[in-house]
Amino acid sequence: MNTFGSILKALRNEKGISGKELADILKVHKGSISNWETDRRSPDKEMLNTIADYFGVTIDFLLGRTKNTNFNKGIKTIYKDKIKSYEDLPDDAIEKINEYIEMIKLKYQK
Repeated sequence: MNTFGSILKALRNEKGISGKELADILKVHKGSISNWETDRRSPDKEMLNTIADYFGVTIDFLLGRTKNTNFNKGIKTIYKDKIKSYEDLPDDAIEKINEYIEMIKLKYQK
């Protein structure tokens, strides 16, 4: 079973950052990252949101409840800043944005 700690550690390693670097990004103590990754402690709900936003995944993914890493409508955090009211977009517009994101990802994959 995937735990929050194992998922967090895998996401951090996938990004190629250390626990200290993640702690600096999230503005928490390095020990917090260690405690979370070993499942000794859990972050509060605000921090869960921050972590999910940083890694571009859902809280359900972080908690091991789903294998789907995308946000409900698929727009990742880096794009939310570009489209301030993305929640107001129709589903077909969101789908087009997601298709474009996937196309760009494929183009630049090695």
